[in-house]
Amino acid sequence: MPSQKVADAYDALAGEYDRLVEEDFWMRQLLWKRYLRLFPPGSRLLDVACGTGLDTLFLARSGMEPAGIDASPGMIGELRAKAERAGLEIDARVGDAADLSAWPDGSFDGIVSAFAGLNTVDLERFAAEAERVLLPGGRMVLHVLAPAGVWDLLRPLVRLRWREAWEMAHRRERTTEISGSPVHLHLLSPLDTYRRWFAQGFTLERAYSLGFLWPRRANAVVPTPVRRVLGGVEPALGALPVLRGAGRFAVLELERS
Repeated sequence: MPSQKVADAYDALAGEYDRLVEEDFWMRQLLWKRYLRLFPPGSRLLDVACGTGLDTLFLARSGMEPAGIDASPGMIGELRAKAERAGLEIDARVGDAADLSAWPDGSFDGIVSAFAGLNTVDLERFAAEAERVLLPGGRMVLHVLAPAGVWDLLRPLVRLRWREAWEMAHRRERTTEISGSPVHLHLLSPLDTYRRWFAQGFTLERAYSLGFLWPRRANAVVPTPVRRVLGGVEPALGALPVLRGAGRFAVLELERS
C-alpha cells in the first residue's frame, strides 16, 4: 500500500494513539525486556514504523542511541514533542519504513519494530535496506500482526464453519479501516516471513507468538497485573511449534549474517 495512504490514516489518530494502544501495554513491556537483554547501553538502534515513539523514548531513557522513522508526520510530530519535553535528542524522520536511504551503510547495531508497522510496507525492500544499515552481527526484533490467532478461529470452528476457519488461518492479506481510511495489511506468519524475505541476509535466532492466552476483547475485564503475569509466559510458550501461529502477533529475532 502506498505509504501516503498509511500516513494519512495514522495522522488522524496521532494525538490519541498512545491511549488507543494502552490495552496491550503488557506486550510492549515484554518487548522492552528483550531490547534490554539484546542491546547494551550505547547501542545505536533504529525504531522502524516508530509511531509516537513509545519504544524510541524507552530506548533513549535506557541509555541507547535511537533513531526513528515513520510514514506519518503526525506521529513523528508527537515523538519530537515528547523528546523535547524529556530533554532527549532523537533523530526522528518522516519516511517510508522500507526506505532507509537517509542513513549510510552500517549505521546501526540493531533495528526494532513493534506492532503492525511492518505489515504495511514492502518487506523485500525493507529486508535489503535493513541488511545494509546494520553492522555485521546486528540484531533485529520485529513484532508483526499475525494472520489469525486461536481466538479469531474459535468463532467459525464452534459454528462448524470449517472452510471459513481454514481460509482465515491461511489468509495473508486483509484490509482494515483506520480513521475512516482503508489500510491494506500483509499478514505475516513468522517462519514464512523469515524464509521469504530475510533468510538470505539474516539468521533466525528466535520466533514466537504473543497474544494467545486470552482474547483481545477480554482486555477490558482482565486486570492489568494479571495480563502482565500471564503475558510473561507467552514468549516461552509461543516458541513451541504448536503455538507459534496461535497469537495475534508474531515476533522474529534475527541476526545479520
